[in-house]
Amino acid sequence: MRRIKRRQLFVDPAVQTAFIVRAVFYWVTCLVTVVMMLAFTSMLAEPARLFYPNADSLWFRFVPTALTAVFMLPVIVFDMLRLSNRLVGPVFRLRRALRQLAEGTPVQPIHFRDGDFWREFADEFNAVAAQLQAAQKNQPHRCESAEPLEAIAG
Repeated sequence: MRRIKRRQLFVDPAVQTAFIVRAVFYWVTCLVTVVMMLAFTSMLAEPARLFYPNADSLWFRFVPTALTAVFMLPVIVFDMLRLSNRLVGPVFRLRRALRQLAEGTPVQPIHFRDGDFWREFADEFNAVAAQLQAAQKNQPHRCESAEPLEAIAG
């Protein structure tokens, strides 16, 4: 089976932005927690000193932690985009195919990529779409006119 590459990483801005905001919130929470743990363990290691004189040694400990966290944020955001794309991409394709069905446009069977979530939805959608399209072919297309509505209103 051939592997289909994703061309667009940011598919549904509302959903994917919510995922990214949540990931950044967790990242900030972890960073604050690590900084607080470093500060408290430094104060506990030398309790007789005031906090301010320990500031030089704290910066020596905080800078590598902060730099590591800053370099990790883009990795986290990119991974969250990729993960959310596996969730949002199938829904996006299902919505597009459902719109085509509603318009009466013939719909080709949809297939999700390897690694996408909800792969079984594609099979279920394809079965429903095939039945609906077969039923539409067997029935003559009937056009409802506005005359009965005018007669009721008049």
